[in-house]
Amino acid sequence: MEALVVGKPNCGKSLFVVNFAAYLGLKEVRLEMMDQDGVVRHQKLPLEKARRQLVSHVAHKTQTMQSISVDILTGRHHHVICLTDTVGLTDEIHFENHIRRAMAMALDQLTHTSMVLHLIDASAIGLARPESLSLMDEAMARYASTIAPYAILANKMDRDLAKAGLDRVRERFRGQAIIPISAMTRRGFRDVKTFILRHWP
Repeated sequence: MEALVVGKPNCGKSLFVVNFAAYLGLKEVRLEMMDQDGVVRHQKLPLEKARRQLVSHVAHKTQTMQSISVDILTGRHHHVICLTDTVGLTDEIHFENHIRRAMAMALDQLTHTSMVLHLIDASAIGLARPESLSLMDEAMARYASTIAPYAILANKMDRDLAKAGLDRVRERFRGQAIIPISAMTRRGFRDVKTFILRHWP
């Protein structure tokens, strides 16, 4: 099963993927990276090195489809989920060709995925910042929720202004599954795991 992780640049997608894998018990990352030409590379990294390599405050640090497979154990049941990190999506057509192609890859993968986890930076809502809520988030919610199990992960709940931002997310996306999380502190990860298992095919 694949969970596609989408959202604006700098909303915390890569940190969520690495820390959620750690929360599920992973000590070492087996990373599968597919570039824009369809070439797949594999890399094995200790968790801390993966965090340093994948996570950045630079917009569009992620430019490939980066997947980590992890086990979820529930009693005697053994589930394998592939967490796929994607490039940050924007409202505008990006001026750099390789970023546009990475966005096209992410959007194409929406039609093939088993689940969509849509990160929104709750602390940036209402601010004049690129990661603030926008038309892209609304379009993603409308489309993704019709094709696969879908949840909004209201991220950065450890920051100031996030509580007010969460209230606005709940108001704007009524009827959608909304899970408050902090990719940094791992708050809400149990609820994300529950959501995944509840929608297991």
